[in-house]
Amino acid sequence: MTHAPPGTGSLVERIHHAYGDLTDSERKAADFILQSPGDIAMLAANELAERSLVSNATVSRLCQRIGYRNYDEARRAARELRASGGLFHLFDSTAAEPPPQHEIMARQLAEETSVLELSLSMINPETIRQISTRLAEAQRLWCVGFRNSRILADYARAIFSAFRPDVHTLVHAGHSLAEAAVAVRSSDIVLAYGLRRRMAVFAPLLHALRDRGADVVLVTDRSMKSSANPATWTLISAIETSQPIDSFSGPLAITRLLALETLRQVGPDARRMLREVDEVQVGLGELE
Repeated sequence: MTHAPPGTGSLVERIHHAYGDLTDSERKAADFILQSPGDIAMLAANELAERSLVSNATVSRLCQRIGYRNYDEARRAARELRASGGLFHLFDSTAAEPPPQHEIMARQLAEETSVLELSLSMINPETIRQISTRLAEAQRLWCVGFRNSRILADYARAIFSAFRPDVHTLVHAGHSLAEAAVAVRSSDIVLAYGLRRRMAVFAPLLHALRDRGADVVLVTDRSMKSSANPATWTLISAIETSQPIDSFSGPLAITRLLALETLRQVGPDARRMLREVDEVQVGLGELE
């Protein structure tokens, strides 16, 4: 149960705070919203009333009881919740029936293709050249990301460490953020991933890394506020689709693009390192 004052907090928090004072009919509408808060972002007031089996007037009263001027203001708040990227708020019970089995793959392909095209179209090739030059020349490369973004950071560490030395994961289990940040020097570069539903510590960590003098490359999405972003370079990726789970096709493609361009920048040193690793792998019999 939230302790936010009346008329403040998110849509869901406001409903929880006022729930004990609602009438039976208002609770019907409130229960419908709490069950699937993403729906209100998609429904008109009369549609919500019909689905929750109450009158339009009841929906209007509920919105005012929880601190909104009208239904439209409450719906805007619901859209902000959806934009935050939480799976619970992205589910849409108003959606049509799932597509037939033979259309599932075509739908998935269309969505991933759209995400890739949009993500890459937003990138300036000159920015990629500048970043890849710095990635090639930096003394050490640190990769960082939290929650789902940790997957991207681990991917980046794996592919960059194949052809350049001193590639590290910034934050390890058992280490504080401060302990991680003080290891970074001005000669280093940080590849940071911060897609929506970021940890509250993410922006302060970026500021701390910039204060250490390191260049920071941030791969993020449109939800990142400029005031919280001190990165040297920022690459915006598309991640949203019509389905509740975000697509990481864009961030993965951006990471691969950076790696390919950095590989070209490193040149003979990269080929020498790749050859040495291959020779040792053969000697150890590590791979099939």
